[in-house]
Formats: sequence, structure tokens, C-alpha cells
Amino acid sequence: MPEPAATTGASALPRLAPDAAFVPMERLRGAPHVVVDGPRLPGTVLALSHWPGSGTPDALADDTSALIADRYLRAAAAGPEVRALTNNHYDEDGLFALWLLLERPPADSPARALAIAAAEAGDFATWTDPPAAQAAIAAMAMAERATTPFPEVGRALARAGGRDPAGELYLAILPRVGRLLDDPGRFRRLWEPRWTRVEADMALLDAGDARIDEHPEADLAIVRAPRPLDDMAVHPRTRMMRVMTVTPDGIAVVRHRYETWVRYASRPLAPRVDLGPLLPRLQALESRPGAWRFDGVAPIRPRLYLADPHGRPLPTGIAPERIAQELAAFVPAAAAAR
Repeated sequence: MPEPAATTGASALPRLAPDAAFVPMERLRGAPHVVVDGPRLPGTVLALSHWPGSGTPDALADDTSALIADRYLRAAAAGPEVRALTNNHYDEDGLFALWLLLERPPADSPARALAIAAAEAGDFATWTDPPAAQAAIAAMAMAERATTPFPEVGRALARAGGRDPAGELYLAILPRVGRLLDDPGRFRRLWEPRWTRVEADMALLDAGDARIDEHPEADLAIVRAPRPLDDMAVHPRTRMMRVMTVTPDGIAVVRHRYETWVRYASRPLAPRVDLGPLLPRLQALESRPGAWRFDGVAPIRPRLYLADPHGRPLPTGIAPERIAQELAAFVPAAAAAR
């Protein structure tokens, strides 16, 4: 049985067999495998994942698991052979990373470039070319009961009960990824509803009917809009890793972006800090009913907001700029104390 990779030399990296296949993790039973876009599992000999603590070799580290898969393919691994790849959840980055590893398209292939861009659009809502965002939207719609065009996906979701059917979703959808990447327009009905909303939100920003104000000292972007905007309209326009959405009813919700949860490699990001100790300060400043709450640092996209007893956001009496000031004063000291 191959041992987990300790170095990133090509001679040491486990090598995917020519007939390597995706295997749902519940069917592995500890067999040697490569885990893609997820945590290490019993039998993992190599992780190709941006998840924190996954053990992905440093030389392969990158922002998305699809980029890590691309690095792995370029590394020309020559170590012990492994035949199984797996993942513990279904999402865009996992789907496109697995497709890259299974299909191994040429390095200069347009499909390979689009898979990498679509993975970023799916995980981080950042994109430069619309087909990347559209492919990411379609990839998720393929796995949802209300929108999937694939009967086997519908059956898998129907019989899932309380368990995660990720493995069955991958088995059904991976064979269709090549068609999606060759021509995202073929799946227009899957991506068009959300993309229409993204375009409308971008039009609000372009017209000045919504705006983004950055507060770099708090690593915060304040988005003022008549309605919550899609992340795909907002994230490409700011590098701030906290985003506060403020709507006319006075609701203000601060969210950490997903980039701050993963092992992000392309640039240093300020670490997340526990904003719990800031809650009494915000509560003292608050003039409206409700209790300030923070979801904690562990969730993928935690929120800071004023909540009702059921955890629903409420309008706050604190001005957004004051919240930014409080974050700017609190976060550096909290980060230094870590």
C-alpha cells in the first residue's frame, strides 16, 4: 500500500493510474486513494485540497483545489500508483478538480483553463469571463433537485434521506463536465436565471444605485444596495475579505469570505479572529432591539449581525462606518493576541 506523500518530488508523489476512477468515500473502506478538495480520510495517500489541515504538499498549494490539481498534473508524478480519487462533498471546485485529474486535458486546452476559472467562480464568486461564472452556476444547478436535467441525480437526491449523496452526484455529473466546458451555452437554462440576477446587480453598481465603499483598515467592504447583491456581482470588485451588506431597512450583515477559511496561497490574507469579544461593545452602542451575534471562526462564511431571538437579522441603529471603526480598532489587537 502506498504511503502518504511526504515530499513533492515527482519521484515521491503518488501517481494516478491511467484507469484511475472516482470512488464515493463510503465505498473506499480504507483503500489507498487521493482525496480531492476535502479532508484527509483513512487510506488517503495524497491530498489535493485547499482545505486547512489537509496535508497537501506545500509545492502544490494554491487557492483552489482545481489549481492544485493543475499543479499536480504539471508535476508529472512518478511515485507509487493509486487508482481511486474521492471527495466528501459536492461543489464546483471539487467537480472541476476531479474532472481535471480524471480527464487530464492538455495544459493549453481551453477546457482546462475554463475548469480552473469556473472552480474559482464557484468557490470565491470571483471571475473575469462570464463563461466561467456560467459554468460554475450550471455545475451546481446540475446537482439540485429542482433544476437537474439528469434523472439519476434526481433519484440520488430523492433517496438520500438525511445523508449526503455527494458520491452519487459525482458519478452522475462527472461524465457531463466535458460537454459543459466545451460549450457552457448548451446548458443555458441551468445558469440563465441566476446569471440574469448577477447582471442586474452589476447594473445597479454600474449605475451608482448600489455602491461599494472600502475600509482597508478593517479589511472591510461596505455594500449599500436596495437589496442584497449576488456575491458574483460584488466579489470581483473588491479585494476586502469582510463584506458588509447594508440594505435600506437598516439591516447590516458582515460576512467573512470563503477565501479566509481555506489555505489561500496567492497572497497573504489577514487571519480570521474571534469577533465574540466585540459583541458587548456593539451591544452597548446599539439603540434598537436585538442581540449582536457572531457565528464563530469555524463556519465557512461566518456572519456578524444584530439578531432576533430566532437568529434572523434585524435593523441596527449603528451606522455602518461606526461598525467599520469598531472592527478596525478590535481586529489588529485580537490578531496580535492569537
